[in-house]
Amino acid sequence: MEAIKKRMNALRVEADESSAKVEELQSRVKALEQENLAKEQEITSLSHKNQILETEVEKLEVGIKEAKAAADESSQHGTQNESLQRKLQMLEDEAEQADKNLRETNE
Repeated sequence: MEAIKKRMNALRVEADESSAKVEELQSRVKALEQENLAKEQEITSLSHKNQILETEVEKLEVGIKEAKAAADESSQHGTQNESLQRKLQMLEDEAEQADKNLRETNE
C-alpha cells in the first residue's frame, strides 16, 4: 500500500511538472507566434517600401536619361553654334574685304 502511495505521489509530481512544462511551452508558442506576426508585418512594410523605392529609382532613371538627352542636345547646339559663329566671322571678313575692294575701286 505504501508503495502505491509513493508511486501515486511520484505520478502527481510528474503530472505537475508536465503541466508546468506544458504551460511554459504554450507561453513560448504564443511568444513565437507574436514574434512571427511582427516579422510578417515588418516584411510587408519593407516590401511596400521596396516597391516605393523601385518606383522612385525608375523615375530617377528616366530623369537621368532625359538629362543625358538634354546634355547631348546642348552639346549639339554648342557645336552648331560654334559652326555658325565661324560662318558669321567668315562672312564678316568677306564683307570687310568686299567693302575694302569697293572703296579701292571707287578711289
